[in-house]
Amino acid sequence: MKIAVLNNHVPFVSGGAEYLADALVTQLQAAGHEAVLYRLPFQWTPPERVIEHLLACRLLRLAGVDRVIALKFPVYCVPHDNKVLWLLHQFRQAYDFWGTPWQDLPDTPQGHAIRQAVINADNHYLPEARAIYTNSHVTGDRLRRFNHLESTVLYPPLLNPGQFHCSDYGDYLFYPSRLTRSKRQLLVVEALRHTRTPVKLVIAGGAEQPDALAEIEAVIASHRLEDRVTIIPRFISEAEKVEWMAGALGCTYTPIDEDSYGYVTLEAYEARKPVVSCLDSGGVSIVVRHDETGFLVAPEPEALATAMDALYADRQRARALGEAGFEHVRSLGLTWARVVETLTA
Repeated sequence: MKIAVLNNHVPFVSGGAEYLADALVTQLQAAGHEAVLYRLPFQWTPPERVIEHLLACRLLRLAGVDRVIALKFPVYCVPHDNKVLWLLHQFRQAYDFWGTPWQDLPDTPQGHAIRQAVINADNHYLPEARAIYTNSHVTGDRLRRFNHLESTVLYPPLLNPGQFHCSDYGDYLFYPSRLTRSKRQLLVVEALRHTRTPVKLVIAGGAEQPDALAEIEAVIASHRLEDRVTIIPRFISEAEKVEWMAGALGCTYTPIDEDSYGYVTLEAYEARKPVVSCLDSGGVSIVVRHDETGFLVAPEPEALATAMDALYADRQRARALGEAGFEHVRSLGLTWARVVETLTA
């Protein structure tokens, strides 16, 4: 089958969705399909770009393609007679992020009009798909709540889980993710002010919002945390990620209402590392079980500090939580064979 995988593309920004799209194409090809990845540009600043990119997707025609597998807004609006969605997330600024610090769209007549256009497009074009799968129950619940559409959960696996390993339980917690306010790296940095142990933090990822990086650097400077926080302000290679994860005490991952569990958590557990996350981090709770595979705490610096201290003070406990996380992920039966079979049925 000739398959086109569609994903949006913000220049110089990479994350779990980009990893998943590449991995999906690789696995489709390994299963004998002719698969290609189309990355379609997408911007939401200035706000009118949202409508322009939405219209561009709607006007696109893919000839000679047997099946389209679309992942995100607005690429799932591309018309095709044999389209399947593996929905990673919608344009959340128009949905659950509206009225929050992550809204991005202006609270103006223009902003309201753009929001309504996004909702209208989803209501009209999502039902064109012959099937809708989501990466977690969180994404599916949001789709049902806002658009009254049903879907089936299809969990995404890692492409190369065997590359991760554990070399030590060091003195730092590792947070690999693009730098953006919704991932709340700043919250973890602020937690260091309340720790009682000398636990450290390593943050790695390109800045989606330059001022988000500046905010973190300002907190580090004002509280003299330079010797405890290392920031690598770029997208690191897989090899670098593997080595940083191998020597970490554990992993922090604290997004706001994450759609899925995030590849960060799977990578941590493949390296037998516990994960510290928050009660409002959404799909992360699929794999992070409080006091079983890591810690799920209130999204407050003091609560995060207590969890971080607990790992630093008891390395054997950190190891046990990480091992339990590895076994829990195994129990979920995450396989690319199932993904490919489902999306090509």
